[in-house]
Amino acid sequence: MHVLGIDFGTSNTVAVLRSADGRVRPLLFDGAPILPSAVYYNSDGRMLVGRDAERNARMDPARFEPNPKRRIDDGSVFLGTSEIPVPQVFAYVLQQVALEAQRQAGQMPGQVRLTHPARWGERRRSILVDAARLAGLPAPQLIPEPVAAASYFTSVLGTAVPPGRSLAIYDLGGGTFDATVVRRTQTGFEVLAEEGVGDVGGLDFDHGIVEHLGKTYGVSHPEDWRRLLN
Repeated sequence: MHVLGIDFGTSNTVAVLRSADGRVRPLLFDGAPILPSAVYYNSDGRMLVGRDAERNARMDPARFEPNPKRRIDDGSVFLGTSEIPVPQVFAYVLQQVALEAQRQAGQMPGQVRLTHPARWGERRRSILVDAARLAGLPAPQLIPEPVAAASYFTSVLGTAVPPGRSLAIYDLGGGTFDATVVRRTQTGFEVLAEEGVGDVGGLDFDHGIVEHLGKTYGVSHPEDWRRLLN
């Protein structure tokens, strides 16, 4: 039985497929192991995902959402003149993963592991489960992201962490920053403590740098700066 692991991220989504013989390989999207999480609602009613969405964004930015995960609490997302529920927007991204996994495995994987921020409560996790269902995936097993990272640290990288010992893990993502302490148990890892900032990530750093540059070059070279922004 094939097992599909998915990390649905703010900026990018990655997935790996484990076959029945234990071999693990990443899924490729346009030849790369990273799928941009972006979506674009085309005027013909089709939803474009990933690099196709990014390529079409300049046609009508109002139809483009580069970071749907940041809209988790919004209920719905306006793309063009259409209001689309957040679980359905997530599902379009997960559906691309499901299709590629099915293509590589020859069938839909029997099990799905889906990671989520440790700070997400039941309501947010239920949105992720709904999105997986809408994408046609089997009911996923949800795994906190720091637990997944700690498991990789020990099982794949081979680092010895005996039961009772703890790891501190930080995750600076595109949209959030989270710090977590997990403890090794006899069967895996458990979250002891977690804290984070839900509205600060790499995207905000990028925005801050552009604003800083604009304050300098927007004054000294206004035409060049305006052309660059456009």
